[in-house]
Amino acid sequence: MPWPPILKRLLEGILSIGASPSESESRRSGRRVFMLAFILATLLSIPAVIARFDAGYTWVGVVDLVTLAIPVLLLGVIAIRPTSYVAILHVMFVVIVAGPVIDTAMFGGLLPSGLLVIFGLDVALGALLAIGLTAGLVWFGLFLLSVVYALAIPHWVDPIYTLNDPTGNAAFNLIATGIVTMAVMIYFIRQRDRYQQRSDDLLHAILPDQIVARLKDEPGTIAEDVSSASVLFADVVDFTPMSATMSPAELVGMLDELFTVFDGFVTELGLEKIKTVGDAYMVAAGVPQLRPDHAVAIAELAMRIRDHVARTTFGGRQLQMRIGIASGPVTAGIIGTHKFAYDLWGDTVNMASRMESSGLAGEIQLAPSTYELLRDGYRCRPRGPVEVKGKAAMMTFLLLGRLEDAPGAADQPRWPEQP
Repeated sequence: MPWPPILKRLLEGILSIGASPSESESRRSGRRVFMLAFILATLLSIPAVIARFDAGYTWVGVVDLVTLAIPVLLLGVIAIRPTSYVAILHVMFVVIVAGPVIDTAMFGGLLPSGLLVIFGLDVALGALLAIGLTAGLVWFGLFLLSVVYALAIPHWVDPIYTLNDPTGNAAFNLIATGIVTMAVMIYFIRQRDRYQQRSDDLLHAILPDQIVARLKDEPGTIAEDVSSASVLFADVVDFTPMSATMSPAELVGMLDELFTVFDGFVTELGLEKIKTVGDAYMVAAGVPQLRPDHAVAIAELAMRIRDHVARTTFGGRQLQMRIGIASGPVTAGIIGTHKFAYDLWGDTVNMASRMESSGLAGEIQLAPSTYELLRDGYRCRPRGPVEVKGKAAMMTFLLLGRLEDAPGAADQPRWPEQP
């Protein structure tokens, strides 16, 4: 049965006491858990205070009533002046600790009082939750002092009251404190797991899964030679002059829209996005997970990118992409410890970049190495000898589509193997 809206608003109002726009998420969670625990503890304490008066422990009841009332009033002050949240909490903790300490003196010590000072441990846990580690340690130290005080008090004063069942009261107080301790431990474990999951998700978002697993086991430099992989570069044609006519927000928004679609294609095809640099998009197949069909997979990505950009406008602009692909051996890995990233090196990477930069708008240019891997299943047209920076002129090919998708596929010509 759902809670009535008025109760939901009331609970949310209580949990929001002491909130600050600048507080961190962990501080916010701790504060809300503390507020909830405080309200529950206050409600559960009311019958105990009534029982003190019924049992004839009048002064103990008065102390407990004051100990109960003042923190509630201080909670109202926090709601009015949230900027004084920490200072008021410390005053509240002083009152909460002082009550059991005074009760302990009236009952004659640690054991005769039924371990009342153990509630100081709850205060230390509350300080840890609501304020932070330093406050928690300070109040834990004060809790230890209160225990020493409770042990020594029989030597200083005579008890005013004798508790009828100190063992039963001690058991109750231990159970209550144990429940609070367990609740706080569960909270911190959940927080730890949540932040660990976020950390893992962030790593998996920027690094391949296999590399994340290796980094956890063996931190440091990771490098491996891959004998056969395919690399793709895609670049927006005439990006520099176009960007000069756009605001920063428009430019970033357009690239985000474009590359988000590409990211979806990469995920669907099981490829590895390496990086984006400006308007350049780099993807690899066959690393770090080896796959014999790396050229086919990267070709499918290239055609998806080409076709999507051809039929889509971005911010009212019709874009064109140059796409280049090369296949062969690469070195893959991670170097450094600051702002590291998974990257590729080698002649295959350079060749893929050259295929893109020397390519044609709206076309997919293949290096000879990639053409040899695709020629039996894809339609390719020789572009002719192309001057490639750092290389001699070489025959390159334009990827048109799958061979099976073409009319009369069986009659399609096969271009001779390249030397």
